[in-house]
Amino acid sequence: MNKFFTHPMRPFFVGAAVLAILGALVFFISPGAVVLHRQIFLELMLPAAYGGFLTAALLDWTGFSGNLKPAATLMALLLLVAAVLLPFLPQLASFFVAAYWLVLLLFCAWLIWLDRNTDNFALLMLLAAFTVFQTAYAVSGDLNLLRAQVHLNMAAVMFVSIRVSVLLGAEALKECRLKDPVFIPNIVYKNIAITFLLLHAAAELWLPAQTAGFTALAVGFILLAKLRELHHHELLRKHYVRTYYLLQLFAAAGYLWTGAAKLQNLPASAPLHLITLGGMMGGVMMVWLTAGLWHSGFTKLDYPKLCRIAVPILFAAAVSRAVLMNVNPIFFITVPAILTAAVFVLYLFTFVPIFRANAFTDDPE
Repeated sequence: MNKFFTHPMRPFFVGAAVLAILGALVFFISPGAVVLHRQIFLELMLPAAYGGFLTAALLDWTGFSGNLKPAATLMALLLLVAAVLLPFLPQLASFFVAAYWLVLLLFCAWLIWLDRNTDNFALLMLLAAFTVFQTAYAVSGDLNLLRAQVHLNMAAVMFVSIRVSVLLGAEALKECRLKDPVFIPNIVYKNIAITFLLLHAAAELWLPAQTAGFTALAVGFILLAKLRELHHHELLRKHYVRTYYLLQLFAAAGYLWTGAAKLQNLPASAPLHLITLGGMMGGVMMVWLTAGLWHSGFTKLDYPKLCRIAVPILFAAAVSRAVLMNVNPIFFITVPAILTAAVFVLYLFTFVPIFRANAFTDDPE
């Protein structure tokens, strides 16, 4: 177990996976627990996932070599208290989650300041947005503020995935037959996507549904445009690049569907699950698999077999909840809940042994 705790990324990722399983299966404990389901994912699971990733990524981005334990312990305690309080005192739990985001924001700002780093202002902006939105939700209890965090999470996925995609592209091209190939993701598309995701989150809160429909369409089309950079056989032949491609495709389809629904004054719950399961959770899984291998001494990016099965299962859960629910009620909650839980069970079966057997390593690149 000593190797497991060689870096806070590992317990944060594992804890987040356990929370995801709980959030998926909570319907079988309490069939009417729709709000609790959202709270577990948006207030506990995803913050834990980002905390784990950033405590690893900032070592590389800022060159920090100090002790992560004090900050990581404080963040873990805040989330643990929030998790205990959530079923009984949800508003108080929300304040603890807001405190978590504030600590993570201050910690990242401190590391960036120490490094005199000017490349990560977008990260601080996103963390500040999470802190503000979560605090506002804790104060008001307005579920629209919690729902808006879906779009903040998608913006965070865009921010993180563009950095991860550089690694994915470089790995995919190592074995290709092209002469001196280089993969350079389109940063402009990424910035436009994040901007419109933030605009869409604001539009859903404060502007008419038709306006939010147009911002959703804008997000969907820019995500489709981003796919162009991956349209090459040498990239798409690799399973990890296909994962990156599909999560963006699901998110694009979800936002285009959302835009069309809002313009016609139709419900937008179904496309939201294409976004959350296919895009948002797909992005989280891609980062977990990539960072988990890369920081465990693996020099070749090759997702383990069980996780290669888990990824399409996650996409199947998105299709079940968004599309197949119109075929049979079992696809509305039962099937997607079981599939989503299975995804994270497979992740735990794969990566807990990896984390126990291998000490945390720096980025090999």
